[in-house]
Amino acid sequence: MSFFRIYVDGSLFYHPNLSKLAITQAKVSEDAESIDCLTLSAPYNHPYLDSVHPMASVIICKKGETIVFEGRAMDDGSDFYNTHTWKCESCLAYLKDTVQPPFSYKGPIRGLLEHFISVHNSTVEEQKQFTLGTITVTDDNDYISYSNSEYSVTMDAIKSKLLDTHGGYLQVRYSGETKYLDYLADFNTRTLQTVEFGKNLLDVKISRDHTERATALIPLGAQKKGTDEDGNETETNTRVDITSVNDGKNYICDETAVAEIGWIWVSEVWEDVTLPSNLLRKAKTRLADLVKGVTSIELSIVDESDTGADIEDIRARMYVECISKPHGINGTYLVVSRTRDYLNPSGNTITIGASGVTLTSASAKQDRNIEALEEDLFGQTSKIETISGKVDDINAQKMYRTELVVDGVNIFRDRGQTSRMHCKVYSWDKNITDTLSASAFAWHRRSGNSAADEEWDASHSGMKSIIITTEDVQDNASFFCEVTL
Repeated sequence: MSFFRIYVDGSLFYHPNLSKLAITQAKVSEDAESIDCLTLSAPYNHPYLDSVHPMASVIICKKGETIVFEGRAMDDGSDFYNTHTWKCESCLAYLKDTVQPPFSYKGPIRGLLEHFISVHNSTVEEQKQFTLGTITVTDDNDYISYSNSEYSVTMDAIKSKLLDTHGGYLQVRYSGETKYLDYLADFNTRTLQTVEFGKNLLDVKISRDHTERATALIPLGAQKKGTDEDGNETETNTRVDITSVNDGKNYICDETAVAEIGWIWVSEVWEDVTLPSNLLRKAKTRLADLVKGVTSIELSIVDESDTGADIEDIRARMYVECISKPHGINGTYLVVSRTRDYLNPSGNTITIGASGVTLTSASAKQDRNIEALEEDLFGQTSKIETISGKVDDINAQKMYRTELVVDGVNIFRDRGQTSRMHCKVYSWDKNITDTLSASAFAWHRRSGNSAADEEWDASHSGMKSIIITTEDVQDNASFFCEVTL
């Protein structure tokens, strides 16, 4: 099982096996359409509280050798018990630290993003720089034309000139020491895990937002070209519309939806579309989404990787097979967002469906990507079967964890010093220590004298807490508790 660890500016801040570095919360919220977030909390006696400097410190979370979060703290605070909490944003937010000067660009999509990243990298320190990675978003003509007469934040420029007009997702990807920024039309990773009712699916919440519905759409394309008195080509204030290919009407509507909820009008602009026929095609596809509103499905799950299975965990920006016949869910869906509490796995959720599109639309887009993903899983059936046996009875099982708490010093320097060490047992996030018999607890010492360690172990069985003295530590020793349930 891969350990979850946290580093602040390269130094270890949390490790599950070091009670001195205990924390009280580590919750990562991943969002395929936005910037990931981390909520980090630590008790008042954490030795490295002062090492976290908002907006300056680099915070990295790893599970095994995989980076699951990199970013910075935005703010900090403390509660009644002086527990310190930091709200953190992922490294994608570094793109909010720079501005793009006025520019004029004509060419392929990759060239524009290269320009934005080049300007960004030239004005920030190395830690905030990106290497341009994979780009799978395409344009019908492989040619775009954009300009801006004002300074704009890099993230805003990318959103307005690329994401809003061509769709797709930004993704930070790591390869060795290199941090890549990908711009993807769709994600190409599929987890081996399956989320299934009666197995590892704990709860289902389906939300439908009807306030986003519309029944009539006025689509607008690129600004039309004209010539000035000197014969130079210029942009006019008129945009391409669909009048010439839509019986003289500049809008389309869904008559069934109009009869149901009435006329609800919206207008959208496709900056790169220059042909009325292409604009009409895009508008029809968009209206099909708008008439249905937004559907979002949140699933509370047990991640098989938390059970000790040797399998990659479920994360946002990957596909997962979800089966729940009572809720009408049966297919492979994109995980749009993922909330993972690394200390309390029972709070883990994934969301399938997306803000601004319907589940039907998302599924249609996903179907085009599933066939390629199937090939990646070919030949791995035996691994899936081996792992699935570990979670078949997951509803009847509970996930347990122990936590060692030290009252007193962790390092003995003088004679006569003592500390009390407690072993707390949790079932999910519930402390069940008091419900267990003391006979379930067996303490162990590891030092340079194995014979003395065996004698020490024999005299410290059947206790939920122990007193450690200078004599117990001798030259050097470590302690742990074994709990039998």
